[in-house]
Amino acid sequence: RKPSILFFSYGSAPPINFLPRDTLKSTFHIEEEGDIPHDDESDVCRQPKTSRAQEGTVFAKLLESDAYPVSICQLLSDMIDIGPGGKANDPFKSFDDVIYDLEQMRTSPYIFLHDYPIHPGRAVCSPPVFGRQYYGRRKEMAQLLEVSTRLEAICEMKLFQTQSIRTEAFFVSGKGGSGKSHLVNKCGDFLSTQGWLVVGEKFERGHQHNSQDIVCSLFEKIVKKLVKLKAGSQQDSEYSQLAAKTLSDSLGAARLCALVEYLPSIRDLITEAEFDATQANSIESNLSHWKLVSLLTCFINALLKLDRPMILILDDLQWAEALAIELVLGEILESIEKQNNAHLFLFIGLYRDDEVSIYHPLFAKINCLHESSNINTTDIQLSAFSKNDLVNMISNELKLPKRLVVELGDVVHKRTSGHILFAVELLNSMVRDSTIYFSMNRRQFHCRIDRLYSLKTDETVATFIISTLSTLNPDALKALRILSCCGFHTDLAVLNLLEESNISSCHGICDCLQYLVDVGIIDIAGGLVAFTHDLIQQHVYESIDLTQRRELHFNIALFLGLKTSMNSTSIKAMSSIEDDFINLYVAESKTAEGPVISERSLLSIATDHVNLASPKFISELSRRKLFATWNLI
Repeated sequence: RKPSILFFSYGSAPPINFLPRDTLKSTFHIEEEGDIPHDDESDVCRQPKTSRAQEGTVFAKLLESDAYPVSICQLLSDMIDIGPGGKANDPFKSFDDVIYDLEQMRTSPYIFLHDYPIHPGRAVCSPPVFGRQYYGRRKEMAQLLEVSTRLEAICEMKLFQTQSIRTEAFFVSGKGGSGKSHLVNKCGDFLSTQGWLVVGEKFERGHQHNSQDIVCSLFEKIVKKLVKLKAGSQQDSEYSQLAAKTLSDSLGAARLCALVEYLPSIRDLITEAEFDATQANSIESNLSHWKLVSLLTCFINALLKLDRPMILILDDLQWAEALAIELVLGEILESIEKQNNAHLFLFIGLYRDDEVSIYHPLFAKINCLHESSNINTTDIQLSAFSKNDLVNMISNELKLPKRLVVELGDVVHKRTSGHILFAVELLNSMVRDSTIYFSMNRRQFHCRIDRLYSLKTDETVATFIISTLSTLNPDALKALRILSCCGFHTDLAVLNLLEESNISSCHGICDCLQYLVDVGIIDIAGGLVAFTHDLIQQHVYESIDLTQRRELHFNIALFLGLKTSMNSTSIKAMSSIEDDFINLYVAESKTAEGPVISERSLLSIATDHVNLASPKFISELSRRKLFATWNLI
């Protein structure tokens, strides 16, 4: 630990001994006078034509040698160029701080060996973007992986042949924006590389009527993954073919035909089967909820017999209706244990604990599972993000030693109370307003400390997110409000339909989508337009005037209802919308752009909008009967 014996070498650069400052003064010709030049650049990633490194300092001389990484030059300068007349940027305050940096150099060498290329007149680097990488939550991640590892060991040792294995179910809870989805998705991404079949879906606020469709969408994703495996490796291709044969043998042609209405990709998976459309329609018309439950349980247990482990993830369970909760957490989980497939299955459910009261059906069901002898349940409650994890994230993103970002991390943690979504948004806003900027003097990112303590402390996550949206242009903000009324994600085909409506606020919505993608508010993938976080959708939605919101829901419902063949004559008699729009999309709706949406899905979406509208918009008895019929379909 003595500085006189410490030694550092970088590549082919000459070794540097940690010598006393007086010796280094003569070696580097250090000048005692001269203030450190002040940085005024407001652009995060641009640098002036000429460097303004500190002349006559240890740091400047080391930089001029061009032999050592900037962070090493900074480290040496902060250790040596100190005391009376010292010119170090961030001098060490104690020997323990030196050891702290050296220990981080051992555990995270890339931070100290990272350099930004300096080219006069050109961009030094791109601005940092917080929130893309995963940090913290090691204990919670370990809990998830420990169970998956145990299940893998049971499979490998074939313990399920001699022991009774219980179905494993995790319930991850926390406030909105606490990082639940990020944690579980990161775990799922890792396990998918280990051979697990990982599929997930999420429920939406205000779309409880659509809960059954969301559960079916989860199973549809399983089928799509099996179809995709056809073109994979030989092992994946063989598994896909075996899955198709197993499903065909286990379910039979009649039940497969019934499932096609809910899982249309089955046609792409089981190509050799002949689906009788007439038979399928006949079966589907009499397919009750519990018959569908029976088919889905047979479907998943047939796949598990192929010895490939599977993870099902359902997010935002607080917005699921009681029947959907019973389907997944009751029938499916219990059937897996009864069929002796528990060693190949893991369920992960996520929900906001502040939105689940003791009267919520999810609360009752989870308590019931806790007492079950067939299911192992593990609860993970995400608390506030720790200050240490936040400092670690900032250090890694800015490529700076932790000691240089501790103060920044402390202020951000206090201002956000450890709410990770708020912390990430706050840090990104500090990059945008150049509170965090690239300093040419330091050749590193730096934070304007004087600005830190002027940050507002009375803002909540909601008001902060809304304030960041205030800079959007009017057309984009209008499109965003329409999207928020449609829920967390929307079919691109539905948006194309709304473009054709006589609802003035829907005009031009598709033209704004790419702009909203560019600013990071939405994503577009697989024919779906989705918000990057459900808190953004929630706060945009709640910012709309209540009367306008209800009227918008009603107009959207009525327009989409006209696109179906269901009671089109009755709707036409009640509607003031142009006759030209009637019956354009019977059976299947297809826009000029190509996306297709089934009549059943379209009617389900219209029903959700009706249910979100105020009863004052549905005053006529005939309309109420019609919309009640929609809810029964």
